[in-house]
Amino acid sequence: MVASKLVAVLSTCALALAAAATGGCTASDGDAEPKADCSPQGQNQFLFELMKDAYLWYDGVPDLDYRAYPSPEALLVDLVTEPRDRWSYISTKSVDDAFFREGQTLGFGMRWSFDQESSLRLALIQPGSPAGEAGLRRGDAVVAINGIDVEQVVSDDLWEELAGPDEEGYEMSLTIERADVEAFTVALRKAWYGITTVVSPRVLQTGAATVGYLMLTTFIEPSVRELDSAFALFRESQVDELVLDLRYNGGGRLSVERHLASLIHRPAEAGALLDITAHNDRHVDWDKRETFDDLDQPPLPLSRLVVITSGGTASASESLINSLRAYMDVKIVGSTTHGKPVGMYGWDNCDMVVHPIAFRVLNAKEEGDFYDGLPPDCAADDTLGAELGDAGETCLAEALHLLEHGACSTAAQPDGAGERRAAPPREIPWRGLRREVGAL
Repeated sequence: MVASKLVAVLSTCALALAAAATGGCTASDGDAEPKADCSPQGQNQFLFELMKDAYLWYDGVPDLDYRAYPSPEALLVDLVTEPRDRWSYISTKSVDDAFFREGQTLGFGMRWSFDQESSLRLALIQPGSPAGEAGLRRGDAVVAINGIDVEQVVSDDLWEELAGPDEEGYEMSLTIERADVEAFTVALRKAWYGITTVVSPRVLQTGAATVGYLMLTTFIEPSVRELDSAFALFRESQVDELVLDLRYNGGGRLSVERHLASLIHRPAEAGALLDITAHNDRHVDWDKRETFDDLDQPPLPLSRLVVITSGGTASASESLINSLRAYMDVKIVGSTTHGKPVGMYGWDNCDMVVHPIAFRVLNAKEEGDFYDGLPPDCAADDTLGAELGDAGETCLAEALHLLEHGACSTAAQPDGAGERRAAPPREIPWRGLRREVGAL
């Protein structure tokens, strides 16, 4: 989860950090703002001092010679507190602003995942992206990447190498198998495309209930408009149940997560607390207590919420579940979530934006710290061969069964303490901004 942009200038006049404020520091004479040092060493110093001050686990940051590192990215690897921190990352200002503010990103526009039979399949295709324009579909099996068999990609851990640099025109070839079609190879070239964050909003019937369904892929500013449109459809259709599909949602802006929470539910009392952001002991003055948004449109008349999740459900998605659970019955269908109960800001320096973990997020009952993820109430596999929003797709079918019968189906009973009975055999790590985008 990423809070509103936080910009700071470091080193020359020490740390000038103010949560959710755009700033910088001025020279000692007050007449001019010092120029940032954009050399590799200057950017390394910026990163080092930031991690020593604002990082949630600043006291674990090692004392090392930042001047010995060739880049901030290389330095960050040795500054983060592992294995606890799997998320802090660095991006560029242009890429960061394009994604969070404009809903644009550079890539191929596809998400892939292993199914229960260990086949690599395309899970989500962004319309208008290179993958979408090439006619690729959810469920397509990928058997080779750039001519390299997927088994070798896995054994040699070639994912990052094959994904390539963040450059327009970088080419990746996929050998695809599709039912009733001869295997074919398609070449994709990275390009900028607009992200559709609300996927397949629709109204379904289960028993006597009218159910609204939508998938949300990320929380960015353009999502607000898309969510408002989907919820207008739900209100017009007089839905009385909601299935929110967050299985591919790796997080995003907390402000957008709060908007969605307020579309779903609003307590009767004005100013009800939604969540708490808690920082390290050097910056307790940054701590915030955020309330539900006061929106013009009313929330849906829901007594409960069903959320579809997977190991790709992270950050703001998990915060939404945790925050709403303080006020309503929230059931999880799918598999255990990623486990990221912490968030970050973006600090600008030159063209670099540093996203260090800077705060914990708690609900109104001060509950959080779910580093092991949120387990499902009803376990269900992601059926990659079925379309999203299809009532027969395993996760959605289980969600509808839960709404109609008030209990999991026999096949979806989780073992033990709610752990997945048959987790996907392989996981593909999504890191940095790629986790937020949820696609290559």
